Amino acid sequence: MKQFIICLVAVLLVGCANTKPRPAPLSLSDIISMSKAGSSNVEIIQRVKDTRTVFKLSSDDVVRLRNEGVSNGVVTYLLDTYTRAAMAEQRRRDSDEIRSQMGFSYGHPGWW
Repeated sequence: MKQFIICLVAVLLVGCANTKPRPAPLSLSDIISMSKAGSSNVEIIQRVKDTRTVFKLSSDDVVRLRNEGVSNGVVTYLLDTYTRAAMAEQRRRDSDEIRSQMGFSYGHPGWW
């Protein structure tokens, strides 16, 4: 039993050591820098996805991005990140509400 626990702890430690930390969220300055450095729309958008950055852009932010040469496609994607995040949060809340009405998270109460 003692060997089993030692092996289990070792496996858990190895599993934790292999997880990569999430990259830091991007800023508007990062987006502008990537755009000026010649990164394609696809590369910039992929970086936003990888970092899971959500932008809540003001009209001034949009004007700044456009004045700095960021493409319409990237600006539109950045605007959509907030909408997508809000929709995902609402889906989570709706799901939690349905689960609480059923009494528990797995299956229908009458199944057991």
